[in-house]
Amino acid sequence: MGVIIYIEQCDRARNREKIHQYLQLRKRIFCDRYEWVQAHSDGTESDELDDTYGVVILYLDPGTEKVIGGVRLVPTTGPTLVHSVWSEMLPHPEDFRSPHIWEATRFCVDETSNIWRKRNFVNRVTLALSVAIIDFSHANDISHIIGVCEKKFFDMSSSYGAEAEILSIRIDQSGTQICCGVWPSGEAIRNTLLWARPFIGGAQPIKVKAA
Repeated sequence: MGVIIYIEQCDRARNREKIHQYLQLRKRIFCDRYEWVQAHSDGTESDELDDTYGVVILYLDPGTEKVIGGVRLVPTTGPTLVHSVWSEMLPHPEDFRSPHIWEATRFCVDETSNIWRKRNFVNRVTLALSVAIIDFSHANDISHIIGVCEKKFFDMSSSYGAEAEILSIRIDQSGTQICCGVWPSGEAIRNTLLWARPFIGGAQPIKVKAA
């Protein structure tokens, strides 16, 4: 079982090495694989949202504390990728500006990790991060999570019982089908995902101040 940690903006300096590993993983996924953005010369990927108000959730190997998965959450009351980079995929943008709607971005898992050679390892990390997002939302009065990602991720979350409303679909420059979608994050989905809770152990979500 891995370890889930929540890192608020004010704690990023204290978790500098873990954040650096997450940015390296993002580079491998979003620069090397998808070619969505340009990498930095130090082998990382970051953008302007990393310097704004938000929370990073990481999945760590319990023995080495190596980062093997992560996601970034930001409130839609401030800058978001879905309102800027992916704005053409968002119908009625102002309908998705609310302190109760947060954006999930840069969700990634190290599929090359050999820490556990289990066929379903990637799914376990994805599940753990998904449950952690729902727990964080519950602790912070967040009713919905919005994001843009591969269609296969939406299909996977649906198979877990976390059904999203698909707002739009397009094909990116690499030929990958991507979707903009919204997940409810209320009590119903928490109950649906109760079976997956063992994947995150005893991780407790942080409660943040209003953005």
